[in-house]
Amino acid sequence: MGETVVVRQAGPADVAAAAEVWYASHLVRRNGRALPKERHDLAVARMSDPAGMLLIAEDFGAQYDSGLSGSLSPPVIGTILGEAGRENDGTGPPVPGLLHLALLSVHPDHWGRHVGRLLMEGITVRAFALGYRRAQLWAHADNAVAGRLYRATGFRRTGRARIDDWGELVVHHQRELHHQGELQSGPPG
Repeated sequence: MGETVVVRQAGPADVAAAAEVWYASHLVRRNGRALPKERHDLAVARMSDPAGMLLIAEDFGAQYDSGLSGSLSPPVIGTILGEAGRENDGTGPPVPGLLHLALLSVHPDHWGRHVGRLLMEGITVRAFALGYRRAQLWAHADNAVAGRLYRATGFRRTGRARIDDWGELVVHHQRELHHQGELQSGPPG
């Protein structure tokens, strides 16, 4: 996997496609339970914030119009957002050197193709180059697939947990960033 998937920095024109992927992923993960409109609007606002680092994964192996007769781009199949980590779980001032990861999503049609790992690698490389030395994220405790990805990419649970705004249990993960964002191998699977 990866020979046709390219991870790149997103621009303003990519936000709508990134938000669609995020929504589709959450809709399937939540067994068809739709997210409230305000959650979708918040995700779009965060993805649109120029202070954030929004990456997308595009599938160049998919059938698409390369622009010769139209203006379609390769399909966006994944997204991740990096933001400055803040004290008090996001409500306080920025913590120097801490990157907060959010909105990691892969379109359900591409689950199992290691797109999430490519996104994690892409964002950690960029984050280290920008001076970040640690990364953190919150993940739904019942999302075993995401948990395996985070372990495989060097994240470890910190022991912190809370109920999120949707009433679901989330757990905190953190890892150190290294030269060129190299991933720390975790235990298999």
